[in-house]
Amino acid sequence: MIQPVHNPLPHGATARRPTWDDLPAAVRAEVERRLEQPVLGGESQGAGFTNGLASRLRLADGSRVFVKAVAVDTHPMVADSYRQELAVVPALPAAVPATRLRWHAEIDAGTDGDGDGGTGGSWLVLAFEDVQGRPPRRPWQLAELRAVLDVLPAVAAALTPPPAGLPSLPTIGASAADFRHWQELARTTDARPGAAPDDGPVPVAELAALEACWVEAGSGDTAVHYDLRDDNVLLADDGRILVCDWNWLTVGAPWLDLVGLLVSVHGDGLDADAELARSPLTRDVPALAIDAYLAALAGFFTAAARQPRLEGSPWLRVHQAWYRDATLGWLARRLGR
Repeated sequence: MIQPVHNPLPHGATARRPTWDDLPAAVRAEVERRLEQPVLGGESQGAGFTNGLASRLRLADGSRVFVKAVAVDTHPMVADSYRQELAVVPALPAAVPATRLRWHAEIDAGTDGDGDGGTGGSWLVLAFEDVQGRPPRRPWQLAELRAVLDVLPAVAAALTPPPAGLPSLPTIGASAADFRHWQELARTTDARPGAAPDDGPVPVAELAALEACWVEAGSGDTAVHYDLRDDNVLLADDGRILVCDWNWLTVGAPWLDLVGLLVSVHGDGLDADAELARSPLTRDVPALAIDAYLAALAGFFTAAARQPRLEGSPWLRVHQAWYRDATLGWLARRLGR
């Protein structure tokens, strides 16, 4: 039996977001002008870890639209991620199950500053088709998990090689500096045997050796989502499985998204290795390659969880600490520890 990792996260309520009424009046007015009808209200989405608007807006004719919006000057990193999504989503092949972008706009809110989210200046707004549905349940339920996992091979196939319409994408090597935690720790620790701070389930020296292999192991010619989590998946009421939030598309091996998603599966107490064996994406992948990626992920989450708390994302460090523990636990199990 796999022991689940205690998870204090309030799934579906991890973000602190502005609501529709918090937006500057100029932004609300321009959105309604583009929609050609009034907005009667909004259903704010609480999942995720950014502080932009994410709301299902209810329109006067009874229809809905999903809108994301952020104050560019106040939250430039979020705005940059939205711009990347804006460049990626329209270029995704039809075979990729993603919600489709209807329109976007950069709106000058002037000096309007009403409400917590209603700062003035420039606002970036993305309007998507609205899809009735919900994220997968957590802890993961096996039937829902397999429905999600079964979509991934087709997504990988559609994005191998990256379609020509996509913007220039980074490779996983471009982010290698963010995945060197164990190597840095090993270098800055007394090198005598037994001197490394090995208080975790896998010794630091072994983690550093695995981490050093991860870029070579994870390289490939597939555009991978690179942030695939349950809160970036939508189980639509019509039976579709949709992947959302295409902010971090990166070129690497086609199995990276599968392994990244399965970290949460192990953390919830399910057999992630059984799902690896079941998937065509990892059927011929060496165990060392997967272990190297898990070591790199564990190092990233270890370093990230130690960073100061973010006011606009109060649960992010808790989330990262949970993923640290889940990743290290899965890796230790795979190594027979």
